[in-house]
Amino acid sequence: VQATLFGRLALFIAYVDQAAYAPQEVERRRGDAAWLRSEARLHERLSLRALAHGAFVPARLLHVFPHRLALEEAFAENDARWSRALTRFAEKREFALHVFAGPHSAPGGETYLVRVAGRVSRSIRRVPLKASDAIAARVGELWRGCARHASAVRRVEGVAARGLVGSTVYLVAADAAESIPLLVTKAALTDAELGLTYYLEGPRAPFSFI
Repeated sequence: VQATLFGRLALFIAYVDQAAYAPQEVERRRGDAAWLRSEARLHERLSLRALAHGAFVPARLLHVFPHRLALEEAFAENDARWSRALTRFAEKREFALHVFAGPHSAPGGETYLVRVAGRVSRSIRRVPLKASDAIAARVGELWRGCARHASAVRRVEGVAARGLVGSTVYLVAADAAESIPLLVTKAALTDAELGLTYYLEGPRAPFSFI
């Protein structure tokens, strides 16, 4: 993977086998969990390293161009939009909060891109809570507290896990990133009496909001 200047931006690109990454082949292999996991891990590692070097936003996973000319044409068409995305998201980070009640297994196994960012709802509708009134009140209070520090909130859908009450993702200014962990740590201490367990992931690049 190399950084290549295009106008005012630098794009991280990699040259790949043309047949192995042809559009129809990529679509076919999206159902291959091991292959998709490998691609997502590379994407995540690159994003983590790039964040340490300056303003950066990730492209979508498996953003493939058939040749260099197609990439140059895409840049000419999207330069202004990509620049706006850099301005809007470069100083933002995301946190994923997972809430469990009672016995459960810790979230994990899959890559973050597949397990969380690939399942966020584009809607910001209220997250439904299938829990007792006491648990719903505590969890709702934490979710609202985190939302007050965020510029955007999304929910994670389609996750079937024992004991899972719900998962939300928050977009937070990088200079305020400590606020979310502090809220979750405090809530974890007081809410354990109800059998609640909180898992917080982040800060990460704003994968779920790009």
